[in-house]
Amino acid sequence: MKIVVLSKIKNLTFFNTKKSELILYVIIGVCAALKGPFLHRDSYAFLEMPLNRSPLYVLFLKLFTTLFGDNYIWPLICVQFLALVFAVHYLLKTIAKQFHIHPVEALVLQFILLSPSIYFNYTSGAVLSEALSYPLVLLVFALAFNAFASLNLRPLLKSVIPLYFLILTRGQFIVFIPVFIALGIYISHQKRSATKKWLPLLVLVLLPIFTNYSERLYNKVMFGNFENNTMNYVHLITTDFYLSKASTVEIFDDPDEIKYFNIVHASLEKAGLTSQNVKNRNESAIDVFNKEFSEICNQRIHELGLIYFQEKGLNYFEQNRALNELCKGMFFKLIKFNFSERIRFFAKNLKVSYGSAKQLLLFILLMVYALIMVYKTKTAIFKFILLGAVLMLANNVLIAFIIHAIKRYTFYFDWILFATVIVVFNELSKKIRHEN
Repeated sequence: MKIVVLSKIKNLTFFNTKKSELILYVIIGVCAALKGPFLHRDSYAFLEMPLNRSPLYVLFLKLFTTLFGDNYIWPLICVQFLALVFAVHYLLKTIAKQFHIHPVEALVLQFILLSPSIYFNYTSGAVLSEALSYPLVLLVFALAFNAFASLNLRPLLKSVIPLYFLILTRGQFIVFIPVFIALGIYISHQKRSATKKWLPLLVLVLLPIFTNYSERLYNKVMFGNFENNTMNYVHLITTDFYLSKASTVEIFDDPDEIKYFNIVHASLEKAGLTSQNVKNRNESAIDVFNKEFSEICNQRIHELGLIYFQEKGLNYFEQNRALNELCKGMFFKLIKFNFSERIRFFAKNLKVSYGSAKQLLLFILLMVYALIMVYKTKTAIFKFILLGAVLMLANNVLIAFIIHAIKRYTFYFDWILFATVIVVFNELSKKIRHEN
């Protein structure tokens, strides 16, 4: 009975026209507009264009505030939503081309891809970098999958420009580069490419240098200093401070490291923001860390560090640079001293990034099975699953190791499981129809 009903639904004219896609885009757009706009604490930081912000979204916002003044918000939201529409449409076209999915299935997947605009952090309606990074992730994935499925390096080369903009929007996506390099090597090996076909690999290898110098150039123009983001090691060391004890100071011999560690650790102890304090209160150490990360990192490790170097007579940029260098030296000592506990904490945070241990296990199993099947069959469906699972893992591993694994940083591939189910059932239904 259910199969008959689904068959009738699939035969409805409404689902066999382009109008259904357009109607859904309009409905989601109206819902996003009615729910927005959303201004968060980070929104004001982007608008103020401070140091240590990835440059692309800051400049993107600056364009709208320059053109529209105080009335920038609605033009911004419209362009952000149109960017999402373009990315979703391109990804759906890529998937439809490979798998010939039915319009009903395409419509369901379209809704899933658009859904972050109307729930959770309302990406398109918020003044946050996710409004640009999410469409860019979808576009980059579509190009990479096209390259993988067709064993063609050209789409991979095309992905370099959106990937460059993606990294300048959110630095976490630099982890895509090794995945794309591996993908390029696989395609080149399968195609037995000539030397000139290795251009995409060369560009991908050089991409971190391009993004590095682009960020330096931005800081030179905006702040007069040709340097990178100066909070990298401040973020990295946050987990180690959280896990540390007062006696951990014994591993340091540099006077600045000793003094700074004691200042920060005393502040964390007073606020009850060390893992030992949390355990004594019978609370979850991982939950408190993810909830209070900004209090630990921004309000203490960063702010107290700036004050420490301000008292030494350094200006604001010099304070940030000196603090990052100090944290860099301390980070390697701390991680070596507390390696086993750091790895256990990372594993727990990785589980949080997926939602639960079961979901983490599910994606690992999907990834391993897809890898085996790509090796054996080289079919597009397993390439789709493998690429999505690997990119999701790469992003979540970076997030779980460095900062708090909140949904805002890990939602980018929530759609992949739904897409996998749709594509798999589509292939199964085709096989059943063919057998009958």
